[in-house]
Amino acid sequence: SLLAFKNIAYAETPIDACWTFNKAGDYKRAIEAGKLAVKKYPKNLDAYYCLGEAYYNIGELQLAYKNMEKAKRLTNKKEDLMYIYNKIGLILKEMGCLNAALLYHSKSLSLAKELGDTDMQGAILNNIAMIYKNKGELDKALSYYEESLSLRTNEKDKATTYNNIATVYDNKGDYQKAVEYFQKAIEIHEKYGDYHSASHDKLNLGDTYRKMKDYENAEKYLSEGLEGVKKVGDKFWEAYGYWCFGSLYRDKGDKKTAREYYTRAYNLYKSIGAKGYARAVLDDIKELDESK
Repeated sequence: SLLAFKNIAYAETPIDACWTFNKAGDYKRAIEAGKLAVKKYPKNLDAYYCLGEAYYNIGELQLAYKNMEKAKRLTNKKEDLMYIYNKIGLILKEMGCLNAALLYHSKSLSLAKELGDTDMQGAILNNIAMIYKNKGELDKALSYYEESLSLRTNEKDKATTYNNIATVYDNKGDYQKAVEYFQKAIEIHEKYGDYHSASHDKLNLGDTYRKMKDYENAEKYLSEGLEGVKKVGDKFWEAYGYWCFGSLYRDKGDKKTAREYYTRAYNLYKSIGAKGYARAVLDDIKELDESK
């Protein structure tokens, strides 16, 4: 057809291709396009940002950070920096550098306020809340999440915050409430066809069911979640899935299988530069080996 011909005739630039693959969850091809883009347009911040985003999506944190830093050096526009600072904050959080992450999110938030971008403010407040959750300051995290929800107009964005609120209730030991919020998040993410995010929600939900000793539901959701993240090549969350399975088998009294899953999680976290998470899994392995 003419339309198909037109699409070939006006082939997208590698930057457009990188964004398209990122959106489709095809991160391997997004990285290929991104590498081509930075080679072809070494002064274009979008090229580095998109490549950094693709690396972040598969959990290659060091490479994600390196490309975001390059993007940062190529602009002094407030709007660009708002997005770049926010993304660097997310990368640093997953590397386990919480104070540095907080600093970048704060910079991003003040730019969002200056630009009057309430949706972005909602997103950044959500990310700041995640850091307080990781620091163990749960009530502070909840208040940031509530503030984030009040600014988010888009239902799909709210799903991310519901998932995060659920993780706080999980940490507080209020599992019933956590399950409720995870189910809300899954429902919305699936409604909009965002199966990648729904897989994150399912891994979290499966781990909550484990804590409730509902091993059947735990296994169901962990299996679905792990399958979903592996499908898109999301290594960071794949490692998390193995970690959760390790804890599930440990709780069921199968130390041998638990150790196998923990080891998989440790090796994968280590290979992608998620040092803080690798250390935490190592602690679980040590604890497992010391337990009778």
